[in-house]
Amino acid sequence: MKRIGRREKYLYYKRQATPYILLAPILLFVSLFLLWPMINVFVMSVQEYRLLKPDERHFIGFQNFVTVFTEDKVFMKAIKNSVVWVAVSVAAQTILGFWLAYLLNQKFKGRGLYRALVLSPWAVAGVMVAIIWSLIYGETFGVLNDLLLKLGLIDQNISWFSDSTRAMTAVIIANVWRGIPFFTISYLSALAGISDDIYESARIDGARTMVTLFKITLPMIKDTIVITTLLRSIWTFNAVDLINTLTGGGPNNATMTMPLYIMQKFKLEYNYGYASALAAIASCIMMVVAFTYIKIGKLGKEEMY
Repeated sequence: MKRIGRREKYLYYKRQATPYILLAPILLFVSLFLLWPMINVFVMSVQEYRLLKPDERHFIGFQNFVTVFTEDKVFMKAIKNSVVWVAVSVAAQTILGFWLAYLLNQKFKGRGLYRALVLSPWAVAGVMVAIIWSLIYGETFGVLNDLLLKLGLIDQNISWFSDSTRAMTAVIIANVWRGIPFFTISYLSALAGISDDIYESARIDGARTMVTLFKITLPMIKDTIVITTLLRSIWTFNAVDLINTLTGGGPNNATMTMPLYIMQKFKLEYNYGYASALAAIASCIMMVVAFTYIKIGKLGKEEMY
């Protein structure tokens, strides 16, 4: 009886320890490549640390953070630009992506070809997207100016990146074009998981298309909408390739976003301490927004009306 008790005890502890043993490599990976860099960023954020003056590196407490919130005018502009950049881009991508997915989910001849064409921008690298749109927006030989001139809508070439409003609009349009396929793919997958029997029952009960859309389709793919918009918001916020290539944050910081501002502090000014403080603030903002969004979105709680 004593040996059986020991064996049962051994098997119990083995079952309890197995998940932690399996998770150990992942926890180690996260610790090395996520937690440690984050800790290192915070350590540098409380230091006066310029790469070109390594001997002058020293602890200054929260002075970098105080400077960010009290003296840095570009910081507040970058925050406002980031909000516009993310909100408008993701909202447009979500609406257009769902609309395309809804259409492509219908049965019609040549559907596979249309799906491939719609998803093609997703296969283009970020830098290539920037090059494509720089050729479209070019002032002298740009495709857009040439088209508008031939249609008689403008009298002379427009410099799309010299005006603050036009510049932000131009980069958002390019980003929307790049991001639509992600939503289309995600929503197509979610829509395919809804049984046709549900729609058939709704039609028998006399439900019209719009009623079916808002009472069945959208509630059943709500989790997909929450996850895709959250992920795309994070990716869009962190993206610097498109804006950096098209405008470099200009004109007059009109398209300067937080990640681009941080990158410039790192790569152009080599002010690692100040850039780390900016990065810490940006990370805290995104974490608060992400957790709040998940809470408001009630992720995992499917609602049917």
